[in-house]
Amino acid sequence: MSANSRFSDAALLPLMAAGDHSAFSELYKRHWTLLYSHCLRMLKDEEEAKDVVQELFISFWAKAAELDIHTNVPGYLYTAARHRVLNVLRKRQNGDDLINRFALFAEQHSGNVLDKITEKELSIEIDREIQLLPPKMREVFEFSRREHLTHRQIGDKLGISDQTVKKQVANAIKILRLKLASPIILAIIILPYLL
Repeated sequence: MSANSRFSDAALLPLMAAGDHSAFSELYKRHWTLLYSHCLRMLKDEEEAKDVVQELFISFWAKAAELDIHTNVPGYLYTAARHRVLNVLRKRQNGDDLINRFALFAEQHSGNVLDKITEKELSIEIDREIQLLPPKMREVFEFSRREHLTHRQIGDKLGISDQTVKKQVANAIKILRLKLASPIILAIIILPYLL
């Protein structure tokens, strides 16, 4: 039993305000469990409830000299705890609202805006890599994949055999596969050309 245990809460306040750690410890011991139970009942999360009570007592100690408590100490601590719990609940609600709004946006726009952004970025990257192909190979690849000409049509147009066209297209795909290393990107690039 500490020396301060015989003092009332009201008698401990001036001692705590004067910097008496043992007076603060006594108030902490007296009220921690009840405040924790109250916070836990509202928050339904042990760690959050502990954090709220801990922060409350840190603030209580830090502001001890400034406190002008006219009611009883438990009433003051209970009210302060309730305000802190409400702030936590507001932050939780705001976080949940933000997550819900983002999820709703993604759901509503997943089929258009987000896909168009990804498609546009991929298209730019593909075009950049195609432009870096050797000139003759690039020409064959573009006739094959963009204009959808057959190997024979490309061969006739460029005065080369359809086997050469086939080899140039295969080499272009091999080069693009190395440059655009992601298998997903490669599938997106090549799949439309194979259909």
